Amino acid sequence: MIPILTFLVSLIGFTILGVPIGFAIGLTAIVLMFFIGMPEPMILARRLVTGIDIYTLLAIPFFMLAGEIMNKAGLVHDILKFANAMVGRFKGGLSYVNVVGSMLFAGISGSAVADTAALGSLEIPMMEKDGYDKPFASAITAASAIIGPIIPPSIPMIILGSIAQISIAKLFLAGAIPGLLIGLSLLGYSYFISKRRNYPVSEGVNIKEFFQVFKKTIWALILPLIILGGIIAGIFTATEAGAIAVIYAVIISLVIYKVKLKDYPEILKGAALNTGVVMLVCGTAMVLTWYLAVAQVPQFLTAFLMSITRNKWFFLFVLNILLFFVGMVIDLTPALFLLVPILMPISNAYGINPIHFGVIIVTNLCIGLITPPVGTVLYVTTSISKIKLETLVTELIPMYVVLFIVLMLITYVPMFVLWLPSLI
Repeated sequence: MIPILTFLVSLIGFTILGVPIGFAIGLTAIVLMFFIGMPEPMILARRLVTGIDIYTLLAIPFFMLAGEIMNKAGLVHDILKFANAMVGRFKGGLSYVNVVGSMLFAGISGSAVADTAALGSLEIPMMEKDGYDKPFASAITAASAIIGPIIPPSIPMIILGSIAQISIAKLFLAGAIPGLLIGLSLLGYSYFISKRRNYPVSEGVNIKEFFQVFKKTIWALILPLIILGGIIAGIFTATEAGAIAVIYAVIISLVIYKVKLKDYPEILKGAALNTGVVMLVCGTAMVLTWYLAVAQVPQFLTAFLMSITRNKWFFLFVLNILLFFVGMVIDLTPALFLLVPILMPISNAYGINPIHFGVIIVTNLCIGLITPPVGTVLYVTTSISKIKLETLVTELIPMYVVLFIVLMLITYVPMFVLWLPSLI
């Protein structure tokens, strides 16, 4: 119990002091190192290096680079045009465009923050100009952005698979239906609000215009199909899929979107900076989780929870409550590195399918991206829309309810998660 308290107090303390999360985790590891009586810097340094020396983690810089290239190519505009051609003609059409746009962009970026930054800067002003309330436009942008890390290819799924030694291909497939359910639930909520607040109908497009938009957007839509198709068919692994995505993105950006070679240094710089942040968190978190394992924290928590209940469904409810509160104070990536090595042995003791367990964790922590006080997507959205954080959170409250209902469906109806992975 004392190692757990030492871990929590240290991590929360460093976070409150404003220490960047990667360094906060590393400092917490140093505190724990001295607490358990193992003040050996060489062990810490070795664990730091081996924490990122994992083959499957190579997929992260590849997918980040592919996303940067496609974003630079101006793909966002085409995705929004295509979404508008699909659903813009209905009442409250731009809110549907917002959600569908996020679902399509999710198959390219794999990141909620990237989704919010790329799409939000276009969607929010567009919706406000068309007569939508700015708080609602901002809230639906933030809520739909969390689909990005759930629908494949998903960077959190890559991280989860690397930590827990689970098939990343199966995790990719497992996230598809939950991501679709979140999108459909937000479309339903948008319909209800649009009727209630009498939001406008966007101008529709005819068949000829639709196919003109589709002809250009098809190059973006093909990418996730190539990735998933190749993985399912066994042509390449998830890591190799990242390299394929980069090659495809380079060809499309040069041939179709006419991106100049002189733009690539800036693209590479952006991908490198984002990758560096993730890898720093990865290395320091691996060190911390090793010291937690030495202190036998997973074994203690397993025994403690098993003494309370042996019902796995009740455990999953407790798990979701725990993850929700963790997501409020710790960002998605560090939370995965910290929690998965601790919680995975516990879930195994309850006989929970590892794929099902992984998708529950990722989905719950993605909701944490839009919950205060640390929700990253919240702050990106407020910086774009220039509205107060409390105004945005107030507008998001009904959406939290909708997302929680979907989370319960994913938790208690495992088939939503496990059906597609069972096909390979």
